[in-house]
Amino acid sequence: MKRQNVRTLSLIICTFTYLLVGAAVFDALESDFEMREKEQLEAEEKRLQGKYNISEDDYRKLETIIMEAEPHRAGVQWKFAGSFYFAITVITTIGESAVYSPWRFNCIPALRATTVSI
Repeated sequence: MKRQNVRTLSLIICTFTYLLVGAAVFDALESDFEMREKEQLEAEEKRLQGKYNISEDDYRKLETIIMEAEPHRAGVQWKFAGSFYFAITVITTIGESAVYSPWRFNCIPALRATTVSI
C-alpha cells in the first residue's frame, strides 16, 4: 500500500475514533442531566394536573398548543446520535487556518483546544 494511502486511511480512522469518543463523552455527561430534568418536568406535570384538576387529554391538548406556538427542538438532545452530530460539527468548524498551516499535524492543536473547551 502506498504511503499516501496509509496516511489517508490513518486520518480517516483517527477522525472516526475522535467522533466516537466525543459522542460517548457527551452522551455520558449530558444524558443523566437531561433524564433528571425530564423526571422533574413529569413530576411538575402531575402536580399541575392535580392542582388544577386537568385531565390527561386536556393537558396533552394544552401542551400541544404551547409547543406549536413556540417551535423548538423537542426531545432529548444528548443521546448518542445527537452527541455524534455535535462531534461532527466540532470537526467541521475547527477553522480554515488549520488547512493552510505549514505544520504537518495541524489538527492536533485544534483537537486539543476543542477537548479542553468541552
